Amino acid sequence: MSEQQPQAAQPKPFNVHGETDQLMGRYANAFSVTSQERDVAIDFFSHVNTAGQPAQLVSRLFLNRFTAQELVNVLQQTIQQWEKMRYEAPKDGAK
Repeated sequence: MSEQQPQAAQPKPFNVHGETDQLMGRYANAFSVTSQERDVAIDFFSHVNTAGQPAQLVSRLFLNRFTAQELVNVLQQTIQQWEKMRYEAPKDGAK
């Protein structure tokens, strides 16, 4: 008799509510990650490379270690899927 491997639990979809002015995105082209005993902090910055201008903090996230690991996994999967689509998909007009 063969044992079946348990399947990873799929995240349940959820609704997000927020005020319209809070739902806008902000551009960041730099980040910093620091870790403490229980938390991981990620700071996102916008940095224009002009003389004397410091980077501007765009957002700061505090994640517990489990959520931080989940974020890493989702980012890796998303990038792999994009690269597969971008570089392995047939080009238009290719036969």
